[in-house]
Amino acid sequence: MLEPLSLAAATVIAKIVLDKFYEGAGKELEETASNLGGAAVTQVSEKVQQIGKLVWQRCFRGKPGVDKRLESAAKGSKADLEVLQGYLETELTKTAEPDALFAEQVKKLAGELHQVIVKMEGVNAQNVQQNFDRQNTQVNAPNTNVYNVGDGSTVHFS
Repeated sequence: MLEPLSLAAATVIAKIVLDKFYEGAGKELEETASNLGGAAVTQVSEKVQQIGKLVWQRCFRGKPGVDKRLESAAKGSKADLEVLQGYLETELTKTAEPDALFAEQVKKLAGELHQVIVKMEGVNAQNVQQNFDRQNTQVNAPNTNVYNVGDGSTVHFS
């Protein structure tokens, strides 16, 4: 068994999860992460490991041959990737209370990872806000108002 989970195996798991919640995002995970550099790569690696460990514990641990399937999927095996996707899908569709909590955790981590890998230069917007855990980054056009919904306060940039 893969204990501790390697980054390569965690990356395969993260790709499966991203594709589940954000169609096509899994394909761009490695490319985008390598182009971001610095702190963003560290953030991507941390999120990939978090997703990998969570899904490994719940979906893959103890299943016969899953180590080889992860290795093959990392090398491009579509058949093994589909089997792994099936394991995840089975766990995500369970509706009992602990199972619903697992699905929420996976979706939350996928959203956080998706925020890190999305290419901001491809976003055509005047105002862009990103939320990572409890830190917010907001970029606005100069000399415009920023409205914070929480307490209704307004910040002016000059």
